[in-house]
Amino acid sequence: MYNLSTTNATTVYTVPSEKTAFINSLRLNEISGNATSWDVTITDSSANVFSVYKSYAIAAGQEQELFSRNWILNEGDILKFTAATADRLVLHASILERDQGVNNKFIAKHNDYTTTDETTVYTVPAAKKAILSELWFSNDDTGNTIAVTVKMYNSEGTAFILSEGTIAAGTSGEAMARPQIMDESEAIKVTAGTANRLHTHFSILEIGNPG
Repeated sequence: MYNLSTTNATTVYTVPSEKTAFINSLRLNEISGNATSWDVTITDSSANVFSVYKSYAIAAGQEQELFSRNWILNEGDILKFTAATADRLVLHASILERDQGVNNKFIAKHNDYTTTDETTVYTVPAAKKAILSELWFSNDDTGNTIAVTVKMYNSEGTAFILSEGTIAAGTSGEAMARPQIMDESEAIKVTAGTANRLHTHFSILEIGNPG
């Protein structure tokens, strides 16, 4: 629990060594009677920074749950929250830590698209299946929309569109209504219509083939 008494980036949580973490809830309350805005980022273990929310506003006296689905974070990932104005926001984070799996492994894929080329985000390894449980889009350009296409490729290399459209300026949100099962050698690829605007966050459960 945090009283956000500064406009500096506040480290909410860092995933410990040899752990995977699940954000079950990230709840925000405005306590001063004034609307204010805020940012959420994830910094990975290589110090790459990925936008989750950019310049989002909460109304005076309101409360808001920031995620509609559980989020996976990798070892070393750092969750940070920045308030535009001090002493207006209270944050409640509920997080589950677990040991990293071997046969069943939870994976987070964070991507910043610095090119308009199609980018391979994830390929199911040999003798594995995967469950894609969460896909989060974030357009960190607060002045321009961005086009985005997400495709799944089967093991023969045939593409099927999973999600396609535009993301409004400064908008973030969940794009997965239900989990999607992927078979061995299937892949997820993303194309951003404009470079340096789109960030995506995928949460994946990788499991050994049964039988």
